[in-house]
Amino acid sequence: MSSTDDPNFAPYPGRYEVARTKGVPPNEEPVLLDITGEADVLEQTDAIQSIVDNGPVPDGGLSWDHRTRVLTVRLVGAVDGSDPEVERVKQAVLAQPADFTIEFESVRYSRQELLELADDIFPNAHEWGPAEGALAGFWDTLRNRIVVLVGDEPEDLSQAWIAAIERRQDERIVYEIVRHSMNEPWIRP
Repeated sequence: MSSTDDPNFAPYPGRYEVARTKGVPPNEEPVLLDITGEADVLEQTDAIQSIVDNGPVPDGGLSWDHRTRVLTVRLVGAVDGSDPEVERVKQAVLAQPADFTIEFESVRYSRQELLELADDIFPNAHEWGPAEGALAGFWDTLRNRIVVLVGDEPEDLSQAWIAAIERRQDERIVYEIVRHSMNEPWIRP
């Protein structure tokens, strides 16, 4: 598929005004659409993710803060300079061109481990929890845990789900109670 057939590409916006100002013909080459204004960041973070994926240290996930323009790279291992393999990954990441700040954080669990856990607990919830109701949840990169969302109604069902989660005795899993009232925020146990 050529870039002219790709819906992610379009003519450069404002090309006629720029050409008129510069006194040159307009650039009719399609450019990548960038709705968020961060296509360059995505390209750079993808390159960093590739370095981490191919490194010797398990990946704990990346997170991007658009307000501060900080990419946090989470690695399973000490990021304080004491682990040579972690240091090699850090140096490779820092050698990658980036126009934002990169920070490193040590985490206990790898992204792969938590995603595999999520793939086990959510589809099989009725094997280890109550027969009624349903679970939802997600992998929380910042907390380095799987978050299970438990509704607060009916109360006996929500308590049964909480008890089932706690019986698992798995510190990789946390739960949040989701209030059904539209005015109530989520309450974390």
